[in-house]
Amino acid sequence: MNLSCIIVNYYNSAPLKNCLESVTQTLRKISFEIIVVDNSQDDPGMVDIKESYPQIRYIQNPTNTGFAKANNQAVRSAQGEILLFLNPDTILTDQAIEKMQEHLKSNPDIGALGPKVLNTDGSLQYSCRHFPTLMTGFFNRYSLLSRWFPDNPYTVRYMMKDFSHEEIREVDWLSGCCLMVPHTVFEKAGGFDEHYFLFNEDVDLCRAIHQNGFKVIYFPFAKITHHISTSNSKVPMDIIIKRHLGMSHYYGKNHGENPVARMIVNIFISLRCLSQLAFNIFK
Repeated sequence: MNLSCIIVNYYNSAPLKNCLESVTQTLRKISFEIIVVDNSQDDPGMVDIKESYPQIRYIQNPTNTGFAKANNQAVRSAQGEILLFLNPDTILTDQAIEKMQEHLKSNPDIGALGPKVLNTDGSLQYSCRHFPTLMTGFFNRYSLLSRWFPDNPYTVRYMMKDFSHEEIREVDWLSGCCLMVPHTVFEKAGGFDEHYFLFNEDVDLCRAIHQNGFKVIYFPFAKITHHISTSNSKVPMDIIIKRHLGMSHYYGKNHGENPVARMIVNIFISLRCLSQLAFNIFK
């Protein structure tokens, strides 16, 4: 089998149905399977989806195991030579998967490939980035400082706003909203680190892919649409906390050689988390 498309759902059945329709309509030239891991326990929309798409393999988890663990769970039973990790709130267009697969198979030194990602209004979503540093932790897309100073040099460099997104380019990491990885490369990289519940697992996987001698490539000739919440919407408090726990694990894992520096980083991450929680409460 050529491709295993893996989607993790958590109370997101409405956009998931649209995503599945786009996948099945786009994939016409290659053999594929779709595996949906459902981390929600009583999403009523899943009944209709299972009736509409009986050919899909469904894995039902009794609890929300998190994004990394659920994806690894699906990979263990995946039959495809290539893995496509896809968010349920994405829409594929213009034979995106076939274009990505063709480029990946033509370049065996590529370990991960990601498309050009668009917002629902057609604007560019910055889906390829440099590896995070301590400063980018304060100036990333979700931080207060980047909202107050959107054109600061740390955000511009981290989110790679200063290069043409119309060119194929080797990058540090790609968004996990649509990420294509050869099955063998995924295994060599050790899969997703299950210490991450949500966020940062895609950064960590791409770093491991680099460390195993493969390239991570931004491929703009394939396009998808990804719906993400606006900056004005409230973020659930548990998501803010889990995001920062993931940040702490990432910095500790990849930059934690000095225990004093690690302690200082964790203090800053904690302060950043508290500031976002406060901002969320009083928004």
